[in-house]
Amino acid sequence: MKKTIVFLLLIVIIGFALVSCEKEAVTYCPFCGQSNLEAVEKFNKETARTEIYYKCTNSNCKKVFAAGKNPY
Repeated sequence: MKKTIVFLLLIVIIGFALVSCEKEAVTYCPFCGQSNLEAVEKFNKETARTEIYYKCTNSNCKKVFAAGKNPY
Protein backbone atom coordinates (compact mmCIF):
# COMPACT_ATOMS: atom_id res chain seq x y z
CA MET A 1 0.00 0.00 0.00
CA LYS A 2 2.79 2.45 0.90
CA LYS A 3 4.58 1.70 -2.38
CA THR A 4 1.43 2.51 -4.34
CA ILE A 5 0.96 5.83 -2.55
CA VAL A 6 4.62 6.77 -3.05
CA PHE A 7 4.40 5.80 -6.74
CA LEU A 8 1.24 7.89 -7.29
CA LEU A 9 2.77 10.83 -5.44
CA LEU A 10 5.86 10.58 -7.64
CA ILE A 11 3.69 10.56 -10.78
CA VAL A 12 1.83 13.67 -9.57
CA ILE A 13 5.09 15.51 -8.81
CA ILE A 14 6.52 14.64 -12.24
CA GLY A 15 3.26 15.79 -13.85
CA PHE A 16 3.43 19.15 -12.07
CA ALA A 17 7.06 19.56 -13.14
CA LEU A 18 6.20 18.92 -16.78
CA VAL A 19 3.22 21.28 -16.72
CA SER A 20 5.25 24.06 -15.09
CA CYS A 21 7.88 23.77 -17.83
CA GLU A 22 5.20 24.25 -20.46
CA LYS A 23 3.74 27.31 -18.71
CA GLU A 24 6.65 29.76 -19.07
CA ALA A 25 4.81 32.42 -21.06
CA VAL A 26 3.30 35.46 -19.42
CA THR A 27 -0.49 35.35 -19.57
CA TYR A 28 -1.57 38.64 -17.94
CA CYS A 29 -0.32 42.16 -17.30
CA PRO A 30 0.97 42.54 -13.72
CA PHE A 31 0.02 46.24 -13.73
CA CYS A 32 -3.65 46.11 -14.74
CA GLY A 33 -4.45 42.36 -14.59
CA GLN A 34 -5.78 42.15 -18.16
CA SER A 35 -4.84 39.25 -20.41
CA ASN A 36 -4.51 41.35 -23.57
CA LEU A 37 -0.78 41.03 -24.25
CA GLU A 38 1.33 41.35 -27.37
CA ALA A 39 4.75 39.67 -27.47
CA VAL A 40 7.51 41.93 -28.82
CA GLU A 41 10.76 40.25 -29.86
CA LYS A 42 13.97 42.26 -30.07
CA PHE A 43 17.36 40.89 -31.16
CA ASN A 44 20.21 42.04 -28.94
CA LYS A 45 23.40 42.22 -31.03
CA GLU A 46 25.67 42.43 -27.98
CA THR A 47 24.47 39.15 -26.46
CA ALA A 48 23.33 37.56 -29.76
CA ARG A 49 20.02 36.61 -28.13
CA THR A 50 16.43 37.40 -28.85
CA GLU A 51 14.80 39.22 -25.95
CA ILE A 52 11.05 38.89 -25.53
CA TYR A 53 9.07 41.73 -24.02
CA TYR A 54 5.34 41.97 -23.49
CA LYS A 55 3.18 44.99 -24.29
CA CYS A 56 -0.22 45.39 -22.69
CA THR A 57 -2.83 46.25 -25.31
CA ASN A 58 -5.28 47.62 -22.74
CA SER A 59 -5.88 51.27 -23.76
CA ASN A 60 -5.60 52.45 -20.14
CA CYS A 61 -2.30 50.63 -19.44
CA LYS A 62 0.02 50.22 -22.48
CA LYS A 63 2.94 49.14 -20.21
CA VAL A 64 5.88 47.21 -21.67
CA PHE A 65 7.60 44.67 -19.43
CA ALA A 66 9.75 41.57 -19.51
CA ALA A 67 9.05 38.39 -17.60
CA GLY A 68 11.02 38.29 -14.37
CA LYS A 69 12.49 41.79 -14.85
CA ASN A 70 11.59 45.28 -13.72
CA PRO A 71 9.61 47.27 -16.27
CA TYR A 72 11.49 49.86 -18.27
